[in-house]
Amino acid sequence: MATQRSNSEADDPLYSASLYSGPPASVHASLEPRALELLQAIANSPEPLGARELGRRIKAGNRPLSESTVNRLLRRLDEQGLTRSMDGRGRVVSEAGRALAQRAAAEHTWHQQIGSLEIRTVQDVRDLLIARRGVEREIVREAATSVSDEDIERLQAVMEEYERSVHTDERRRDVSTNFHKALATTVENSMLRAVAMVIFDPRFDMLEHVLDMVTAGRGTTMHSVSEHEEIMRAIRAGDPDVAEAAMVRHINRLIADASAVVAPSTRLAIELLLKNQSPVIGGT
Repeated sequence: MATQRSNSEADDPLYSASLYSGPPASVHASLEPRALELLQAIANSPEPLGARELGRRIKAGNRPLSESTVNRLLRRLDEQGLTRSMDGRGRVVSEAGRALAQRAAAEHTWHQQIGSLEIRTVQDVRDLLIARRGVEREIVREAATSVSDEDIERLQAVMEEYERSVHTDERRRDVSTNFHKALATTVENSMLRAVAMVIFDPRFDMLEHVLDMVTAGRGTTMHSVSEHEEIMRAIRAGDPDVAEAAMVRHINRLIADASAVVAPSTRLAIELLLKNQSPVIGGT
């Protein structure tokens, strides 16, 4: 049965009237770069650090950061409760500051790890679809048990938008994953939502162009319309088992399309497209 979301849930960055608002702001967006550098330097130090020492450690080009700039940034960190003064001996991080510094380090490691991911071949497209299958079968299960009436209306509108655009190549490619992205915004499981941010990263959108070329060549493009409708019927019925089975069939069909032998001209066009667009993840 459909449920209504609370105001706090509606304010969640991922629960939005938009189709997919993207991930919540990272640590790197919440603090200016120099302040974050200072926070991490203090967190990594076994003893309090003063403004002069911090200025030596944090460079502005080839020169130490000025003490006046360091002091200004430290005051801001103090005001935010991230650092505190140790009776003139320097600054240490608070519990909140240490947690934020650790989160920033984890974000940096995460970006390094995914920075090498690229889609260069049809096999890479297939591999991403396999990853999507594992995540989306769980997303749709949760959607079937906890989706709200408002979510159902939104999902229906997104699905109908795809149906209207299915005969227009460019428009179809632009909206092809919106139904899947919208499904991800309905779930309350924060881990699923976080993984969805990766598999639906806009930099993977080129996948849809490749899939579109393959399905068009195989004459299966229209299959997505009925497959989406089947998924929605199960969600409306509140049946997670049927919803999961429908999603798995849908993505299995896409995997089969991506695994099939395509015409040499289509394969060449795909390879040229991927070569010209890679890398699709990493960088700025």
